[in-house]
Amino acid sequence: MQHPKSLFKLLSLSIAICISSAVGAQNLDEIVSKHVKAMGGEKLGKLQSMKISAEMDIMNMKVPITTTIVQNKGFRSETTVQGMTVIQAVNGNTGWAINPMAGNAKATALPEDAVKSLANETDLTGLYNYKEKGYKLTLDGEEDLAGAKVYKVTMTLPGGVRRINYISKDTFYILKIVAQTTVNGQDIMSENTQSDFRTVDGIYYPFTSEVTTSAMPGTKMGLKITSLEVNPKVDPNIFVMPQ
Repeated sequence: MQHPKSLFKLLSLSIAICISSAVGAQNLDEIVSKHVKAMGGEKLGKLQSMKISAEMDIMNMKVPITTTIVQNKGFRSETTVQGMTVIQAVNGNTGWAINPMAGNAKATALPEDAVKSLANETDLTGLYNYKEKGYKLTLDGEEDLAGAKVYKVTMTLPGGVRRINYISKDTFYILKIVAQTTVNGQDIMSENTQSDFRTVDGIYYPFTSEVTTSAMPGTKMGLKITSLEVNPKVDPNIFVMPQ
């Protein structure tokens, strides 16, 4: 039988841990709620599709990219480099690519891990309704990001992909995302710093990004959105692998 004083200390510690956990969860939910509100609130739940035209600045080249997404269903990107267009697409649980730069003029199936990685991009709503999506979130403290105070919120997707979101304490926009995924059997770490948030149909998007990835060490890629369409009509056949 435990000494009454020891038992009291144990109970006190247990209560403190429970209270601490409850406060942490409350703070996390409050942060996510403010973030969702800042990005457009319930309008995020009405997002069904999106088409983005952008220009990437990489290795002194201006590379146009067009991306079309249907919520939780399809993803297709078309990137034109030196007159050749590279296509990557996901249709549900399958994916394919056409890469003339690698000598592949016909569509070839993407490996499973690449499909999973691109399939994660079909969620247009981020932290909105994260619990219903099966995402797990943890609040991992606060940091200073280039002079901005941010919350560090880690999101783990059902497939195991981890994304660390650095959420501004001022605007509640996500200023940086650090993502860890596996492509072609290789662990890839990428950082995406976001800015120039603008509203389109009541929803806010970062129109400027700077991306670095461990797949291309020492290379910074700048991305600027030139146009963004919310809920455009999309032909589902564009995600189907050509025969």
